[in-house]
Amino acid sequence: MADNVSEDIKVLVTGGLGFVGSAIVRALQEQHPQWTVCILDRLDDTRHARKEAQEAEQLDDTIDLLWACKYEYVQADITKGKDVQRAFEQTRPDAVVHAAGMVPSLSERYSRRLDSVVKNINVNGTKHVVGAAKKSGCRALVYTSSCCAVTDDMSKSYANIDERWPVAERNSIYGESKVEAERIVIAANTPGSRSENGAADHVVMNDTESSRDSPLLTCVLRPAVVFGEGDEQLIPPIHACIAKGESRFKIGDGSNLWDTVYVGNIADAHILALENLLRTRSGQKFDDIAGSNGFGNTSDHGGIAAGSAAGEIFFIQNNEPISFREFSLGVWKEFGHFPPSFEVEIPESLAWVLGLIAEGFTRISGTPTTLSRGSVMDACAMRYASGDKARRILGYQPRVGLEAGLKRSCQDYARRLKRRHP
Repeated sequence: MADNVSEDIKVLVTGGLGFVGSAIVRALQEQHPQWTVCILDRLDDTRHARKEAQEAEQLDDTIDLLWACKYEYVQADITKGKDVQRAFEQTRPDAVVHAAGMVPSLSERYSRRLDSVVKNINVNGTKHVVGAAKKSGCRALVYTSSCCAVTDDMSKSYANIDERWPVAERNSIYGESKVEAERIVIAANTPGSRSENGAADHVVMNDTESSRDSPLLTCVLRPAVVFGEGDEQLIPPIHACIAKGESRFKIGDGSNLWDTVYVGNIADAHILALENLLRTRSGQKFDDIAGSNGFGNTSDHGGIAAGSAAGEIFFIQNNEPISFREFSLGVWKEFGHFPPSFEVEIPESLAWVLGLIAEGFTRISGTPTTLSRGSVMDACAMRYASGDKARRILGYQPRVGLEAGLKRSCQDYARRLKRRHP
């Protein structure tokens, strides 16, 4: 790769039609308009339907997640290795953001019913994407993991943890799948000599290596609980408490802190990681770009990259830990709802028993429930991480604060509700 930052890099985003993936596509177009973006997704490309809706003047550009985005598209199911390899041969990307994956719904997160489905998508799908990236000569791959790789062990508290904290070997099916996928991605990172700061040095391919898979630099991002435009898993159930009259109830004392992250900030982190890996592949020194507007735009993100991200894992969040109760109150406020002043606190032990009963009912009836022992422990757990490593190596600092991101997310959900129920 040349040092010229205007080089036309092609970036393939798996799951680019989804919630996080579409945010990454939008951010790539905003921050690197000279790059070519290609989406790989199992769903049909939405552009034809979008054009028809636009011609009928029925398209709301504030709701369409890929409004005005230009991208190439290839349809493939990541669980089918041959399809993925064919898609990579067709697109020949320089870099990949692997954001495709399955996040079980809240009602299924703490059961094992979808174990094989989740692992087939998140683990086998990752194997296929990584293998195809190496075979096609891709230079860099950033994987979208989750904080759940560590924090889904319900028996532990996670206060101000960092990347040295061990992963949970046995937790939710989602957390377990992310642990396995992370190991695949990190193992694929092309080994090189170590520099004084512990970062992988630039790897130059020799004649022997050129006949095998190309060197691939990889890293892993672990987003906290994500909200923002297009969110269907966090804001909607909190909003639903209004109609169900549940906003006066809280489980435990509501003082436990947890991390959230606005989806636009997650997109920024992915681009910073891509820039870092591409810079490492090119052999560019990090002190050469401090204060510049090249790769790792310091003026936009507020930080200066200080080392290679190759082979590394990063927690990504808004760096504003908040209690679940306070977050919920913030959501309700945006919808003009203020819970009664008299709150009903349900002790964690009682809620745990209610969760056990609900699980029994679920097994008997076959109907999933949102209440379980796991969801109770989840609501009462302490879970927040340090952002120091991402700030130091990637130069990541959230551009959109928690309050502003929450407002954007709620306004977006209100528009979607209006469209569904005019």
